Amino acid sequence: MKQKTGFVTITIFSMIFSLFTYAGNPLRTLDPALNCSLEKVSLFHNDSIHNLNFKYTDRRRGFKPYIAPTVLIASGTALHFSDAKYQFNDWVQENFRYEGSLDDYLRFAPLAAVYSLNAVGVKGKNNFGNLTAISIKSFVLNDLIVYSLKKAVNEERPSGGTHSFPSGHTSVVFAFAQIMHHEYGEQSVWYSVGAYSCAATVGVMRIAKGAHWASDVLAGAGIGMLSTELIYLTHQYKWDWAHIKQFDIFPFSVGPQKGLTVVYNF
Repeated sequence: MKQKTGFVTITIFSMIFSLFTYAGNPLRTLDPALNCSLEKVSLFHNDSIHNLNFKYTDRRRGFKPYIAPTVLIASGTALHFSDAKYQFNDWVQENFRYEGSLDDYLRFAPLAAVYSLNAVGVKGKNNFGNLTAISIKSFVLNDLIVYSLKKAVNEERPSGGTHSFPSGHTSVVFAFAQIMHHEYGEQSVWYSVGAYSCAATVGVMRIAKGAHWASDVLAGAGIGMLSTELIYLTHQYKWDWAHIKQFDIFPFSVGPQKGLTVVYNF
């Protein structure tokens, strides 16, 4: 048991050290054998400080991409505390009541369209690797925000359920619509129009279905757009073959301990 514990400890420490220690400045207080091994590790990278380098296009646009999400979130929050949401819901239920499950599938349509365009040769701004990384991170960030708010607010749904504010379906579809806008919006405005129209349709369906108030949908739309914008702003665009080749995986041996070390050359 002690040997296994030591193995895990050495492996984790070696990985952390190789990723975050300044090149040329190894820890001299370590055991000489371990220090010698780590000095070899430092040869695999010259700079372990990785700064966030925002894309120039994002810096150039300034705060413009955040105006619409901010307005939507603010509007949804204000409506959440207003009786107008009840009146609007009653009007929708009387005139546009919807029962079905199309909204459950339609929320993924914008992202499916992005990958379909890639598959038929219509290339967006990013390659498959970066697009996939952005999509996953946007989905995860959006989910973290939405479900944290759902639990904190615990608003009752029009149908009688719980965790109504904000709308998860709406936030997801708007997050994916924002990806379409980023990837293909500059090629043709109709890509963006189609994606946002699909997203708005899902939002309306959620209200007509009695699953959400209008306030939930507005706030969800803003959160989805904001999540994607933040991911595009901070994504490092290293999910391609050129950067994947900068990963090194090699074995190490320090006395009776053996393991693998993963190093990325920044």
